[in-house]
Amino acid sequence: MSQPTQFKIVPCVFFLLAWFASIGNTFAQSSSTSENNITSLLPVIMMLLEEDDEVALKAGEFDDTLRSVSKSLKVSVEPTAEETEVCFHLSSSSPINESTIAIEINRELQTGANSASSGENCYVLPPNIGTEPIVLLVSVVEGVTATIRDIGVSTSEPTWLGLPIVSRSSWDERAVRKVLKIFAYGGQATDQQIKTWSNMRPILAVEEMLNFSPHNPKLSPLTTDEKYVEPRDSHGTLREFYQHMGSVDSNIPVDVDERRHLGIDGYRFATTFGRMVTMRGLNPFRQKIGFWETNYHLATNRNAGVSREQMVEYYDSIMEAHENRVPYHEVMGVAAKSAAVAMQYGHRRNQWVQRWVNGERIYVLEGNDDFAREIHQLFFGIFGVDDPNHEDITIGNTAKMLTDMRVPYIDDFGFANHVTFETDQHHRDEFGPLQILGRDITGFDAAEKIDNLMPISISHPESLSNLPVYIISTLADDSMTNAKRELVRNAWAALGDNKDFLTFIRAYALSDMFHSPEHIKYFSSFDRAYYIANKFNIDNIEAYIGNDYNGGRAGKEIENVFDGDNASEAFEPLHNVFGGQTSLEASDSSVAFEKNYNRSATQESWMFYNEYPVDCESCDQGLGWTKDWTKVIPSSNGTYLVEDVARWLWLHIVGNLDNYTALERAHLVSILGAKRLPDDEGTERWWELDDRYPIFDLNSLLCIHEDRLEQGESSSSLSDLMAYESWRNYCRVSDESYSSTELAALNLSFNGNDLENSTAAPFPYLRGIVEELAQEQLNLNDEDEIQKRRANERVQAALAFIFATPFVFAEGR
Repeated sequence: MSQPTQFKIVPCVFFLLAWFASIGNTFAQSSSTSENNITSLLPVIMMLLEEDDEVALKAGEFDDTLRSVSKSLKVSVEPTAEETEVCFHLSSSSPINESTIAIEINRELQTGANSASSGENCYVLPPNIGTEPIVLLVSVVEGVTATIRDIGVSTSEPTWLGLPIVSRSSWDERAVRKVLKIFAYGGQATDQQIKTWSNMRPILAVEEMLNFSPHNPKLSPLTTDEKYVEPRDSHGTLREFYQHMGSVDSNIPVDVDERRHLGIDGYRFATTFGRMVTMRGLNPFRQKIGFWETNYHLATNRNAGVSREQMVEYYDSIMEAHENRVPYHEVMGVAAKSAAVAMQYGHRRNQWVQRWVNGERIYVLEGNDDFAREIHQLFFGIFGVDDPNHEDITIGNTAKMLTDMRVPYIDDFGFANHVTFETDQHHRDEFGPLQILGRDITGFDAAEKIDNLMPISISHPESLSNLPVYIISTLADDSMTNAKRELVRNAWAALGDNKDFLTFIRAYALSDMFHSPEHIKYFSSFDRAYYIANKFNIDNIEAYIGNDYNGGRAGKEIENVFDGDNASEAFEPLHNVFGGQTSLEASDSSVAFEKNYNRSATQESWMFYNEYPVDCESCDQGLGWTKDWTKVIPSSNGTYLVEDVARWLWLHIVGNLDNYTALERAHLVSILGAKRLPDDEGTERWWELDDRYPIFDLNSLLCIHEDRLEQGESSSSLSDLMAYESWRNYCRVSDESYSSTELAALNLSFNGNDLENSTAAPFPYLRGIVEELAQEQLNLNDEDEIQKRRANERVQAALAFIFATPFVFAEGR
């Protein structure tokens, strides 16, 4: 994307004088030079005289017409006292450079970084206090045809719901990856799709990225040669997915006898949801919001009497309401009327009945006021501050409203997954209206009364103040300030009476506050585990047999992460109705960080080896499977340079290159590029080693080097270190311990500055070996299946290194 550029407006008369003067100077040059320059100028002159099309726009207007330009296109921007930005998308089958396509603004030719480029082109125009429009001219040389679309003019600070949002010029791949990282567990979009989104108008891109469809093929596409394509077309609701996992007729790589454990009634209920989050062909944004609604905002708990059937129904009902884009108070009405909530809080037993009290038969409430309180506090953020009637009147009357909401018991099934709204023991209107939140609430039964209360609740001053801040802070922002809170509240209020949750989320996802360098979001263990799995898994087989079920055969392990991190499980919130493990709890936990590190990068943990790709004779219904990173890692003319792969992996996992310094680069190119060489007979003899497959980091390479020096071997190029007799015999434990020289190398601590600038030993040597490693070819597409697999294993090890860094715990600069 071209970066926006500030321009001085050159008066037309002065430009013409300069233009013809330059032509005169051209004629004054030597004959051969003049001919060449005139030849190059003629197409430009002709283009200025002829136009394919013209479009006139003013600030705030957008033209999505697809235009084919073989001569020139003129864009006239109406004068404005404000700074404006004009953007358009440019493409061509021919190379785009200064010699093929020219961009002029008020006849000032744009050169260098300001010249035309493929994709988004954006230019910031200064205020124009005159009456003549600013003219942007796109001209092409003869024989070249360009395609131009999505021409838009906006003020320098466009807004959505009153939130300043990113301009088209600052909407780039980094911004796209950040939206996906926070709101979709990273998604599984291809690099090309991410680039496409970055070259789109931001509002149009976010509509494609974040929606509530059960399937989002752009956000979650299948990879090449995917064997399990069913999720692309079905199994999009939670119930459908559980039925898919538990069915003996499904096409999944799980033994038939084991599938019952993964269905709705199975004891591995939570791990099935983890599979759904990471399954290609579905919609991870839908799962992100569904998990947040049912485990945080509107939390219910399987350990509090909510059955698996009720939890699935609860999740799907909420997400169906979101998919239908009903006002958010109606989404919460769906939750309030659910069997899951009735079982969680016990108001399914609430009843309005006659009892003898002090010798008089009167109507009394029998039941509790638990949900009567939390429907206000947890659902809407209404605590009754400065309201003397909140506890006695609002909560008391809400408890009366929640009467005769029965959850039927069905033989051979248990409690139903729905509520029946009865009236015999309900506080009917004949007993008088119920004053709740200062308003009279009426209705035939509890369902009608809940529906009538919800729009009042969401418009309550406390709700308007607290609910939008809660939504954004828990979903996306741990760096809220008073100024941010006010912007979020104003955006929520701007939605009016029918507050559309998705519009609110999209506007925030494009806001300057979200894309600000000051923004920070820490990840809960769930966020981290689901995100890492989405970045690790390539094929759906990995999602199907991931977690700890497969015995280390494929896929990123998920389930034990939550146990080890004190996060409980999905649908069993750590804090019960107050929600699951928070992002701050996870980020502040030294235990969680330690366990994450051990899972990822230490040989003492079997989980590191669990992530290695292996041939699988039975996990894929008898069909062998080997992980193949060439499905997603781009090549350069069919080759994979270690330097390029290391950078790609970091960007793929972290989402930006802010912290990709010389230190991170050195470690990654070492893991990827240190390919051990076979012996003279051409065999690896890996079975002779203590380790299954040795991975060489920079310190281990230095250890081999130092050991070789100590034993009189002075030559230590990369090929010397990786020769069979070298890597097998040097820097190896002897007499049950390493030598002092070896230990010094293995324990050497250094930073990026040392690697780049230090002249002290061993850093000059390390600099040289790092550059050798960076230029190695990673044989991911080798014809030798063993070497190809080893290359894939080194990619896995590089990922383990990245997963062990702090950058998987948070997003922020």
